[in-house]
Amino acid sequence: MITKRTVALAFFLHALLGASYGQIDFEKQVWPILQDRCVECHKAPYEENGRKKEPKAGLRLDGAAHILHGGDDGRVIVPNHPSRSSFYQRITLPADDDDVMPPKGDPLTKPQLEIIRKWIAQGIDFGAWEGATDGIEKFAEKNKEIYQPPHLQFYDDLAKGLKPLPKKTLESLREATRALVRPIGVGSPLLEVRYLAESVSSGDGELKKLAPLRQHLAKLDLSRTQVSSQSLSFLATFPRLTRLDLRDTKVGDAHLEKLVSLLNLAYLNLVGTQVGDAGLRKLAKSKSLRELYLWNSKASARGINSLSKELPQVKVRF
Repeated sequence: MITKRTVALAFFLHALLGASYGQIDFEKQVWPILQDRCVECHKAPYEENGRKKEPKAGLRLDGAAHILHGGDDGRVIVPNHPSRSSFYQRITLPADDDDVMPPKGDPLTKPQLEIIRKWIAQGIDFGAWEGATDGIEKFAEKNKEIYQPPHLQFYDDLAKGLKPLPKKTLESLREATRALVRPIGVGSPLLEVRYLAESVSSGDGELKKLAPLRQHLAKLDLSRTQVSSQSLSFLATFPRLTRLDLRDTKVGDAHLEKLVSLLNLAYLNLVGTQVGDAGLRKLAKSKSLRELYLWNSKASARGINSLSKELPQVKVRF
């Protein structure tokens, strides 16, 4: 079942995957630090000399769910906020402070501290780490009332019947596209793809490399790339696409009607594009759209007002 895994953790895991492109890879960069300096005291209960040893302060750092759950005093990591994360505060204390972590041995080095700081700042993404699902079912059941925003149930339903793509497939796509490719949440088969600075030269031809993700792609950020309206027919073949960011691309009115066939597309960003009133008339047939961004596009106030009357459920930002 994907339900508990996706709903419980997708709320937290919004960072992007991959140590390349400036992103921290948990498995390759963060986990070795935790394993070497932290897990000895913060792991699953075990027997020693006939006595049960519990993790210090009730905090386990050997699984994603345990890290998210925190210890006896609550959460120790606040996604995107290192300065508000007690874990980061403790590891950056002076070496002679009674509360410094780890309590024994040398303090973490500056490079190690920076890795952890960036990982937290980027949203604590666990990527494909094998420990990412350890304890997830128990965590999800215990916290489902707290960590189950309604919109996440939508993604859970969208993922039904899908299996995650192999890790090697995702790695190959990252290499081929120079984009960030990641699950939208731990255990979810749904994926998010974002083209970054290194891939802004990608155009319509490059986009075809995403074909293996056709059934799994839920969020796609193509902003500032070289894609044009020619790609809209191709994008219309991704049935689970919910968010599409086309800002500052060459997309115009042509073929915009193709996106209407995407029955799950709720968010569309057309900021800085060539889309005008003719394109808006094509979008007026959409039954799924809920958010539309049109700043610096070619759409007129009259065209936007007309669209708002046709689709009153859509929040149009312009």
